[in-house]
Amino acid sequence: MAKTTPVLKELKAAAKGLLFPSESDAPLEAFAWPGGDGPPDEAAVRANAKVEKDAPVQQLTVPDLTRTIPSESRGEFLHLFATLAHHLSGVTVFKVGEVNMDVYIVGRTTDGQYAGVKTQVVET
Repeated sequence: MAKTTPVLKELKAAAKGLLFPSESDAPLEAFAWPGGDGPPDEAAVRANAKVEKDAPVQQLTVPDLTRTIPSESRGEFLHLFATLAHHLSGVTVFKVGEVNMDVYIVGRTTDGQYAGVKTQVVET
């Protein structure tokens, strides 16, 4: 994992206490990874999250992910999504696995690192 940065601290603060709604509500955890040559992509997620080579990875947008949050809970996530947008470029969502999925919301910091938040969802 990359060293703790001001961006990582801000993401940790914005994610604190949030539970991502799915069949099992899971906490969100901030992370930072070494950067790459461009915006985060499937290869970067597979390498940094140590994803099995045969595990399915689905890429989606933040608005796609937001639509999965019940409307009555979306307000709780406004600060987190604003923090992600403020500090990161190219923010993309990656769902890894089937049914019990790891979800990475990851973008690129101004110094070229990848950073974001991760959580887990259950989709049956």
